Amino acid sequence: MERNLDRRQWLGAAVASLTCAHSGLAFADHGPRLTELFREAHRKHELAALLAGVWSQDEKVLTIALGESMTGVPAAEDMHLRAGGVAYTCVGMLLLRLAEKGSLKLDDPLARWYPKLPQAETVTLRMLANCTSAYPDYVRSKDFLAAVLKDPFRQWRPQELIDLGLATPLPYKPGTGWNYSHTNFVILGEVLRQVGGKPVGALLEQEIFQPLGLKETESPSTAAVRSPVLHAFSTDRGVYEDCTYWNPSWAYPAQMTSTLHDLGALARALGTDKLLSEKSRKEQLAPTTAALGGMRKDLYYGLGIIVLNGWLVQNPQINGYNTIFAHLPSKRLSIVITTTLGPKTKPDTAYSTLIFKEVVKLLAADVPLPDAFK
Repeated sequence: MERNLDRRQWLGAAVASLTCAHSGLAFADHGPRLTELFREAHRKHELAALLAGVWSQDEKVLTIALGESMTGVPAAEDMHLRAGGVAYTCVGMLLLRLAEKGSLKLDDPLARWYPKLPQAETVTLRMLANCTSAYPDYVRSKDFLAAVLKDPFRQWRPQELIDLGLATPLPYKPGTGWNYSHTNFVILGEVLRQVGGKPVGALLEQEIFQPLGLKETESPSTAAVRSPVLHAFSTDRGVYEDCTYWNPSWAYPAQMTSTLHDLGALARALGTDKLLSEKSRKEQLAPTTAALGGMRKDLYYGLGIIVLNGWLVQNPQINGYNTIFAHLPSKRLSIVITTTLGPKTKPDTAYSTLIFKEVVKLLAADVPLPDAFK
C-alpha cells in the first residue's frame, strides 16, 4: 500500500541548526560542503525532516536539523526519535558485558534457558547475536505484517513473536548459514532478562546508557517518546499519516529512543575501551559470518553490528524513522543520520543510507562502502 494523499506543500528547508568545530580537525574544513550536501538531500528527496551529525574523535564537526517535525514545528537537534536496530548493537554489547562478568558464555547453548525451542542444544547465544541460528524472521510473515497494519498500536508479547518466527521450518543447520532475523534478538533479549534479573531496558540503562552518560536515551516498555519529539510519518496503510506513536513492541528489544547527540556519543564509543575489553571488541567484530549467507570479508554481520570494509554500521527503519549509525575506527569518524518521510517520498527507500554514501565519498573516499550495501 504505497500511495500518498495530496496535502499542503511541505514547508521545505525550514530552520536549520549548524555547528562546526574549530579545533583544527582534519574534517572541520568540510563543514560548508557537508551543510550543502545535507540541504540538497533534504530538498531533493522531499523529506519531512533530516537530522545529521558528524564527529571526528570526540570533537563535533557538524550537526544539523532540517525540515519539520510536524507542520509548523521545525525539526531540532535535541528531539527524541526511535533508534530501532541501534538497540541490537547495544544488546550485543550487553551480551559481551555479561560474558565479561562471568554471568554467561557466548557459546552457551540456548537449551539452558529454552530447551524446547528448535535445535536449542545446538544454537548458542553467539548464533543469536550474529544471526546464524537459522531461526526464520517473523517480520517476513504475511500474517504478522497484516496484523501490524491492522492495529499498529498493538502491544506484542515476546512469546507471540517467537512463536511467529518459529512457525516456519529452519532453512539450514544452525551455524552453517546466515539470515537476518528479528526472532534472534527477541529470544536473546529474553535470555538476557533472565540472566540479568531485570527487564532488558533496565539492563541497557545500567550497562550501556549510564556508563556513557546517555541521559537522553532509554528503552521504554511502551510507545512513549520523551519530549521534544521528532515525529515520523508513513504511507504503509494507504494514507500519509503520523506514525510516531505506533507501538514498537513488535521489534522487541529494539524499543530504544534517543537523540542525535546521544547516538553520536554511542557511535564514538564503538571500537574503544569505554564499554568493552579488547577481547570483547574482537568477539563483537569477528568475521565468523563472512562466508555465510551471501556475507563476505568486506560486508558481514558481527554481534549486533554490520561491518562494512572497516565501517561499523546499523541502518534501522522502524515506524517511519530511518537512521544510519556509523563509526570508522581507523579514522575515529562517527556519522549519524536520521530521516523522516514527506508525503511525496518513496516509503521503501532508505534515504539515510543514500545520504550516508555521499558523506563517505566526501570524508573517507579511501575507505569506500561495498557496492552491495543498500
